[in-house]
Amino acid sequence: MHNYKCLERQKFEKNKHSIVPIRFQDRFLILKWRNEQIYHLRQVSPLSIEDQENYFKNVVAKLFDEEKPEQILFSYLEGSNCIGYGGLVHINWIDKHAEISFIIDTELEKEYFEFHWVTYLSLIEEVAFQELNLHKIFTYAFDLRPHLYIALEKAGFFKEAELIDHCRWNGKYINAVIHSKVNYQLKMRKANSTDMMTYYEWSNEEIVRANSYSTEKIDFDTHSKWFTKKLNDPNCYLYVFEQNENLLVGQVRIEKQPDHKRAVIGISIDKNFRNRGLSLKLLDEAVTNFLLENNDFSIDAYIKRSNAKSVNAFLSAGFKFIENLQYKDTESSLYRI
Repeated sequence: MHNYKCLERQKFEKNKHSIVPIRFQDRFLILKWRNEQIYHLRQVSPLSIEDQENYFKNVVAKLFDEEKPEQILFSYLEGSNCIGYGGLVHINWIDKHAEISFIIDTELEKEYFEFHWVTYLSLIEEVAFQELNLHKIFTYAFDLRPHLYIALEKAGFFKEAELIDHCRWNGKYINAVIHSKVNYQLKMRKANSTDMMTYYEWSNEEIVRANSYSTEKIDFDTHSKWFTKKLNDPNCYLYVFEQNENLLVGQVRIEKQPDHKRAVIGISIDKNFRNRGLSLKLLDEAVTNFLLENNDFSIDAYIKRSNAKSVNAFLSAGFKFIENLQYKDTESSLYRI
């Protein structure tokens, strides 16, 4: 197996799945899958054995020794068996972004498509953000596989753009959809008294009020008393997330419930950082931190059934649906981790 000069780590693992620098021995499996799935690839015609041999000899072989290759390709393994391949392609080393490519064994698509995509995305994100320190990764897809978008959003990607009538496919024009994820360097801390006004502004944002169980605007005096009380309550954890010199991104509140080993969680994102897939990151860090101190607790999330984005964020963060209910006279659902 060859190693990439541009990477310190060569193997990235998650349970029994891993990605390793693309293996020469997998070239004909890859050829088979590409030809079977040509309908969703930017591939004009079926590949021949000669095409594949030439590609590996004249293109792939040169990638391993380049300081800044245009693409970095991997074999996706289950144990030692190759069941897919992909990588970072069209790498822009100046702007620090790259497109993600990935296909799996055609026979796995029907039952295991989402599982393998989510697993692979977590692995390729390690390569992009931890090893290469890229700023952004994205997918560009013909609008043919809506189930792909479910996997992408579960992995914390957000829909950045839809290019209308952008590609000619099978004699007609179809859209191209771009999902992306940005390598935000966020720092988490506990809230303090200087955050009172920011919390007040967050609480009264239109979308926040619409998704809250009490939709009326909060006056500052009421907020001030509430915030001061929560700051001094040892059962209330107010986590603040910031980027680059105190630029506040959002907050997560986890509050222990009296006489129970349960807590209730809530989240809000600053309007300037919404629709960027950050909810998953905030939830993951806040929940992990809380459970390190309170590992015998479960955490409940009460979400309006109409708030689909929050539902998806909490499911992606590992929360499980428990039941539908009336919570504060509103059609809601309970999720728990």
